[in-house]
This record gives sequence, C-alpha cells and structure tokens, in this order.
Amino acid sequence: MNKINVMNDTLINKIAAGEVVERICNVVKELVENSIDAKSKNIKVELISSGTKSIKVIDDGIGMSREDARLCFNRHATSKIKTENDLYFINTLGFRGEALAAIAAVSNTFLDTYDGNESTLINIKAGSIISEKVGSMRVGTIIEVQELFYNTPARLKFMKSLNTELSNTVSFIEKIALSHPDISFSLYNDGKEILRTSGSNDLYKTIHEIYGLNTTKNMIKIDAENYDYIISGYISNLNISKSNRNNMITLVNGRVVTNQSVNRAIKDAYHTVLAENKFPVVVICIETDPTLIDVNIHPTKQDIKFSKLESLTDLLTKTIKNALLNSNNTFKGYKETQIHENYTNEEVNNIIDDNDYVLNEDINKVYEEEKQYESIRLSFNEDSEEITYNEKEVEKEEVFIKPVGLALGTYLIAQDENIMYMIDIHAANERINYERYMEALKSDKVYTTNMLFPIQLEYSSNEFMNIKDNIEEIRKLGFGVEEFGTNTFRVTSHPSWLKEGYEEESIKKIFELMGEFKDKFDRIKFNEKAAIRLACKMSVKANTNIGYLEEEELLNRLFKCEFPYTCPHGRPTIIKYPKYELEKLFKRVN
Repeated sequence: MNKINVMNDTLINKIAAGEVVERICNVVKELVENSIDAKSKNIKVELISSGTKSIKVIDDGIGMSREDARLCFNRHATSKIKTENDLYFINTLGFRGEALAAIAAVSNTFLDTYDGNESTLINIKAGSIISEKVGSMRVGTIIEVQELFYNTPARLKFMKSLNTELSNTVSFIEKIALSHPDISFSLYNDGKEILRTSGSNDLYKTIHEIYGLNTTKNMIKIDAENYDYIISGYISNLNISKSNRNNMITLVNGRVVTNQSVNRAIKDAYHTVLAENKFPVVVICIETDPTLIDVNIHPTKQDIKFSKLESLTDLLTKTIKNALLNSNNTFKGYKETQIHENYTNEEVNNIIDDNDYVLNEDINKVYEEEKQYESIRLSFNEDSEEITYNEKEVEKEEVFIKPVGLALGTYLIAQDENIMYMIDIHAANERINYERYMEALKSDKVYTTNMLFPIQLEYSSNEFMNIKDNIEEIRKLGFGVEEFGTNTFRVTSHPSWLKEGYEEESIKKIFELMGEFKDKFDRIKFNEKAAIRLACKMSVKANTNIGYLEEEELLNRLFKCEFPYTCPHGRPTIIKYPKYELEKLFKRVN
C-alpha cells in the first residue's frame, strides 16, 4: 500500500500560512507591501480589536482587473516576476506569490478593486471563492481580512495580547513609512487614529512625524558611498538612546530588512561613546545593485544577504564614526521638548523647513548658545585656554571656559559667557587617558624604559600558554619579557607611555588581556580594550579634591580630545545648561 500522498491545495496553503503569516502584523505587512507595489500614494490601515476581528487596507493604487482579482489568491500567482532571471533583479517588495493565498487560506477575505475600467468584489473563505460580483471601488483597492486563523485554532491560541499585536503592527507601519516617505500612511484601531505621515517625501519630516521633535532635533544627517553601496539617512547623537535595537532601522532599496552584520557594524560605530546596553536611533537607507543582494531567503523577505558585506559594513562604520566626531554630542541638562511646549503637533509640522526649525526669538537664543560649544572645542589652542567662535557661525570674539569650583567632590562646574557646564572629573579623565593610550598603542614609534627592579608574573598553565602564543605581540608594544621558570614571565622593560607609579598594575592588565585572545590575535580589538582598562584604573577617582590649576588643566585637556563628550564606557563627561534654560528654572523668563 502506498504511504506517500500528494496534499491538496487547501492543506498546502494552510501549511504555507504558517511560514508567511505568524501574527497580525505579518498580514498587515503583506497587504501594505502589495499596495506600495501597486504605486499607491495614500495607504490607510484600519484594525478592529488590534486586527483580531478585522484588518482592512485601503489604497489608491492601480488596482486589478477582474481576471487578476481571481488569480491573485492562487498560490505562486504574481505579477512581479515572469522568468528565472527576474529573481536577480527584484525591484518590488513582493514577488513570491504566496502571501494572499496563505492569508485567504486561514481567514474570510474580501477584495474590492478597480483598475480604471471595471470594479470587482470577491469574497474568499478558507481558500475558496464564495462570491464574485461588481464592486463599489472607483480608485485603488480595499482588501479586508476577517476572522484570521478561525480554521487553525492552534495558531490562534498562540496570538499575543491585543496590546502586543497592536504594538507590533505600529512598529511595522513606522518602519515602512520611513522607507517610503513619499507615501502617506495612516493607521487606525477601533476608529482611533494612532499614526499618520504626510507623504512629503522628506525623510527628516517623516522621522519627526513618527518620533517627535526631541528625537528629530538630535538626529545627524549622513551621506556616503563607495563602489558598491550608497548610504544616506539620519543617526542619533548621544542625547537619544534606546534600551533595545528596535529603532535601528535599515532600508535596502526601499525594503525594511534585518541583518545582524549590519546592526553590529552600526553598534560598533558607537562603541566607546555609547553605553554597551544602549542602542542608537538610526534610519539608514542603503541603495545598491539588486544583483548584490539576495532577498529570497525566507518567505517573510525581512532577512537579506549581501554579496559584498565587508564593503558595506566598513562604509557604515566609518561614516557613522565621522558623523559623530564632527557633531555636537554634549549632553543637555534640560529637556528640549519643554522649549516647544506651546506648539501643537500640527504647528511643529508647519515650521519644519530644510531640516531646521523657524523658532521664536527666545527659542533661537537657546540654539545659538548651543552652537557655541562645538566652536569652542574645535578652536582650543594647544598652548592657551583662549578660544574663538567659528567665523561661519558667529562674529569672531574671545571666549573663555573658566572653572568655577567642585561640587560634591565629583562634578566640576565651569562656564563661558552663556553656558554653564557640569563635568564628571572621573569620566573626563577616562576620556583623556583613553585617547592618550589609544594614540600610544597605535604608534609605530616605541620608546621603552628599563625597570630598575624587574617584575615576575606567574600564571596557571592555561593562562601561561595563551600569553606565550602572543609573546611577540607583547614585545612589539615595547615590553622586554622572557620566560622565567615554570609558568612565569619576567618583565625587564616597558613602554614609556605607562603612567608613572602605576607601571606594575598596568603591565598585569596588559598581560591578562593578551591571555584572553585564545584563537586569533586582533590588534585593533586589543588596543581598544587595553586603552579602556588602563584609562579606567589610572583616572582620578570621584570624591577626589582637585585644585584650581588642576581644574584648568582638566578642561584644557578634555576639550582637546577628539571626542570629549563621553568616557569610553559611554557615560557622559559634560552636561550643559544654557543661560536661557537656567533663567527659565528661576522664573526670570517665560
């Protein structure tokens, strides 16, 4: 007796639905992407009970003929690709021809569409057409999905709470709106508007419509390209961060995608300037030849493979690092949203112009004061505390940042003419020492100091072998080292950049770090980790009283740093309070 049976289409579609349609946001995604492919400029999503009762997507796209309306629910029926070669030049969001068949197999679906000649209304339930008649549409398409998973109770049982399902849908609509700022999106649940974008074709404005003013004002524009990729978009400065990577949005040729290597490259660019458990807000558009990517990995089409991944990750990391270095990342001791509390959301939308805001006279004072900080840092003279504003921003005049005193033994208060600064002396010392050690570790010139009393370092057999594997790397750094008995090294000299009085402690930390590289030694990672560890331990501790001259020296050295805004662990070094904000706190201004 034969044991192998050929499954019928209904069963096949139910199985496929498990891959394509896991939850409500998957249905919304597939329907909205079809609307985008249909050249829609306005897309409206209406949910009832977070989509558990009804999901309706309304668009003004090109619509479908009667025959296409019938065929679109068949498995592997698509207008996106016709030949095998088309798979290598995919320029649409959909192409597999699985989604509508999978959705219709586990729901009661209504399609009302108009192609410019005729309107068609089709009802299909559990994969079978129930009725077909003349529809009511005169532009675009309405597709409504009711009773999702009614005939697959096991899948229905694994649905999350209504709030969770709605949150996932909102997250998707936000991302798809950012990937297509030229399309107006709106989302409703139980008749209440949750989200709306204008379709202005301005990514910066769309970011504001989704994230609000405070986030938008702290975004930095990026643009870069190489032979393989073009990247553009916005990244957050250090005043904005999140506790997860959900707001690291990457868009490849208009498609919202997730790629671990790309996310890692973005996070690496923030390394030593953003805390390890914090993540930036980024909206990065990546344009490339379709032949360099493969989106045909998973039915959801959200994962993607790059054929020249290293070229992309290098471009991302370098571009983001440069953008952060060349922007003002000073932490603010006040909330920007308070400045604009008299504006309605609609009024704020109206004052966005060329990525800046036209503000009233008092508010302009704050932002003029904020501009001064970056000019101050860049204009610090090596031999003097005298500094000047950038001539492009304000008239040239002398400005001084002066220490005022130490608060609570930890925070240095300083000021210039218009801004008060609060500086964490330990974090500031960490940044200064970190950059000093990084420069020394990367230098080709090594100056050594012979030790009057050599030190001996004893390790376990495993640790000893790991360090011994990298002994030549240790010698390249300027250490005179030799084996001295069982599992012991003898250090006779060290590089002269080790901090005086902390030589033995520093040597131990460097040797311990060498022992952590068990497989392949990575000099770049070693330099960074070594600089961080040495900087932390060798910096002045909190609750340490320092005198006025030491305060001046700390300010001078900090503002000469390449990136003075955070310690290498990502904690802020400087928090600023513009004069206007202080006067607001003391009710001197409104």
